[in-house]
Amino acid sequence: MKYKVPVGFTLAAIAFLTATPFREPILSPLVALADEIRSYGTNGSSGRNGRNGSDGDPGRSQTIRAEGMPLQVFAVGGDGRDAEDGYSGQSSTCSSQPRNVRYDLQAADGGRGGDGGRGGNGGNGGDVVLYYTDPSTLPLVYVDARGGDFGRGGRGARGGSGCRCRYRDWEVKVCNNGTCKTERYFCEDGEDGHYGRHGRDGDMGQPGQLWLVNQADTIPQGQPRQIQSLETFLRQPVALSRNLWDERSGARSLLASGSRIADTYKEYAGRVEGQAQIVWDAPRARTRFLATSPTANINRSGDVRIQFPEDIWVDGRSDRTEGLTTYTITNIVRANKVTRLALGLSSGQGRNYTIAVIDQASESDYLNTEFELRYRTSTASPNDRRRGRFVTRYDGKVPNRLVTRENNRFVLSLGQLPIDADYFDPGTMASVELSIRRSLGNNQATQTLKWQGEL
Repeated sequence: MKYKVPVGFTLAAIAFLTATPFREPILSPLVALADEIRSYGTNGSSGRNGRNGSDGDPGRSQTIRAEGMPLQVFAVGGDGRDAEDGYSGQSSTCSSQPRNVRYDLQAADGGRGGDGGRGGNGGNGGDVVLYYTDPSTLPLVYVDARGGDFGRGGRGARGGSGCRCRYRDWEVKVCNNGTCKTERYFCEDGEDGHYGRHGRDGDMGQPGQLWLVNQADTIPQGQPRQIQSLETFLRQPVALSRNLWDERSGARSLLASGSRIADTYKEYAGRVEGQAQIVWDAPRARTRFLATSPTANINRSGDVRIQFPEDIWVDGRSDRTEGLTTYTITNIVRANKVTRLALGLSSGQGRNYTIAVIDQASESDYLNTEFELRYRTSTASPNDRRRGRFVTRYDGKVPNRLVTRENNRFVLSLGQLPIDADYFDPGTMASVELSIRRSLGNNQATQTLKWQGEL
């Protein structure tokens, strides 16, 4: 049995510990506690982990027709590959054990075994699109679209062997000024490396799905989503279409006995079509935005919706006439230019105090802009400002009547707010925090500007 030495103790402190681990150790009066424990030998390296198994290939999807003759269709997914086992840990290198040293010894440990790899997943079965006109022909069609088998996980490898002490204890006689005593020391075997973990098996592939079409003519491919440049949407309508499918259960009961396919299936229920176009009616040049790529979608009801990328803010209106949905752009800005605001100069004092905000992107003609102010002043005297605390004098919206705009420069008449005019006098230590909300249509963003100092 091995004993673990608590922190602050050495192997010598448990020299005569009996086989019952809860009994007190008995120390000989001639036994000296060792000052340290030293290792010898070289620990073994850990084993390499096994490689994961590769996933199976998906089954080949197929389109077939039931024409009243027996038919076999195979769309089986490929099997996942087994993973590789881990590699064994290396055993420790056991050099010669030092003899008659005045310290305890710890032999080298073996390396940990490598983990087994994860098994590959089975490939999913392929989908089968089946056209028919007579339901009685379906039981003549046998379909095998099962998923592939999973790959087995690799086995964890064993760890390497630790070194074993050749001499488990020894005594050293030490004399000092004619007084001699015997010190006793011990050697602890190295530990064998732990086994690696076994790898997890892969997942079974899912069976393919049956898609039933009760007609002879082939249905065209649906295109329910179109991403085109704005220039394309402005030049001509973009066609959209969606094939409609109802989900049902009992696929295997429709086909030949023994067919292996997902029990739920899709049945063709018709088609919706529509067109999308964009009209420009914004008060700015369209050339700066032509590379933008809107997205048009058509849903099951045939409604068409046009969406713009997040980096573009658009306002406008949507109209639908005889299958054509038109979106008219009445305003447009780039999102990264919305919050390019900066504090400008302040001027005046008392009731005439104003502060400017500059629109560095020159987009203010196309945006709604609102201001909220948190204004604070220090209670300290002018000669002892650092010891004062700031007190809020105003916290709320700046009324539109106190905001004027000159091109891309906003002027806020803060002195006209319901605040004691003395708090805008020169020499006042003030803190200004402006929250500026800008919006266009359903888009909005807030930018905060801060300033603190002496007016």
